[in-house]
Amino acid sequence: MTPAASACTVCQPPALEALVQSEPALAALWQALPRRQFSAGTLLQRAGETSTHCWQVRSGVVRLFYLNEQGTERNRSFHGAGQWVAGSLPPLALPSPYAIEALAPVEAVELPYATLPQLQRSFPPIGPPLEQALGHVFQQHAQREAELLSHPPEVRYQSFLATHSDLVPLLPQHHVASYLGISPVSLSRIRARLGMVDTARSGG
Repeated sequence: MTPAASACTVCQPPALEALVQSEPALAALWQALPRRQFSAGTLLQRAGETSTHCWQVRSGVVRLFYLNEQGTERNRSFHGAGQWVAGSLPPLALPSPYAIEALAPVEAVELPYATLPQLQRSFPPIGPPLEQALGHVFQQHAQREAELLSHPPEVRYQSFLATHSDLVPLLPQHHVASYLGISPVSLSRIRARLGMVDTARSGG
């Protein structure tokens, strides 16, 4: 578990499953939610598309990225098993400012925004932890944006390694560089200064 993930008490599958199984009716509803399979390169959400679903990643890794008018991509965040992703803070059905893409084969539970009020009305105890899990990704975004403004690239990279240790082996270096706001060449130089052998993936 990464430090970032540990801040969310229900962002790991065993914790969420324990909560769900504590109420048989809730367990039945949870099991009825669609289990989606996304191949690598598949978009779960397109930029500009209205957000109507959120997903809990069960396996694999996804990235959230911006695409400007020139077609340049800029990675916003990466998310692995146990984490929730969405194009807007549920249950607000707003256009997503970024796209969500599977970087590797992904299995995810799909939760429609329209189902959230029903869950909260029928099972009040799940409301606060579910809101915590769904809001966690947006808290991470705010932290990351603060780091971009206040820390030099090498410090940002070291923070990234500390908070994404479970995902680092799965991420191509050019995607990491995009997330850090630097070029792949700059990232290679930082890795060299840190004495890191460049065995991480470089393709994508």
